[in-house]
Amino acid sequence: MINMDLNFDFTEKRIIITSFFCVAFIIANLITVKIIDVNFLGMQTPAGVLIYPLIYILTNVITNVYGEKAAQRTLILGIATNVLFVFMTTLILVLPSPSFYTGDSSLAFVFTQTPRILIASYFSYLMGNLTTAKLTTIVNKGNSLLRVKNLGAIFTGELVDNIIFIGLSFIGTVAIVDVVIMIFSHWIISIVWNIIAQPFTEKVTSWAKKGKVEEI
Repeated sequence: MINMDLNFDFTEKRIIITSFFCVAFIIANLITVKIIDVNFLGMQTPAGVLIYPLIYILTNVITNVYGEKAAQRTLILGIATNVLFVFMTTLILVLPSPSFYTGDSSLAFVFTQTPRILIASYFSYLMGNLTTAKLTTIVNKGNSLLRVKNLGAIFTGELVDNIIFIGLSFIGTVAIVDVVIMIFSHWIISIVWNIIAQPFTEKVTSWAKKGKVEEI
């Protein structure tokens, strides 16, 4: 039996977190092509909502443990891996297939949408985080109800993110009313996910910080 050493040091933890961030970013942009019928109050949302909260959790962990510049570099790395993914999936659409292969139309349906989703995710992520950062700075000038105000800043930033992301990803491909429904459905589900994930974020942050003093 192989003995696995899971006592990762500070640097290894950063590699693990960064890897999960990049993979989650790629998965989110891929599965967003699928629209889910929530079967609750007429809600429908891109499937990316299932994993986008993990991206925000990891962003918060990276910012808290390694700093804002590290978070920015990680985002750039995430975008670079997505560009590679989009390039390769676009390339396979151009390459010819033998006559017996019947999967081209299915691949085209999915992978012709990923470049647009990548661009949308970049701008929405950027604007959403800038909005959150600006509002957080403003609300932290006071001393009362800081947790409530910070949550309000996060939720407002996520609304901006959702409007830009879903708008750029789906306007012109689905009806406007469905785009609006998806924006608010995605936003509500994201809020619920963030509330549920808060304890997990704190635990991952605590885990990542262990060993920091010794190695810096």
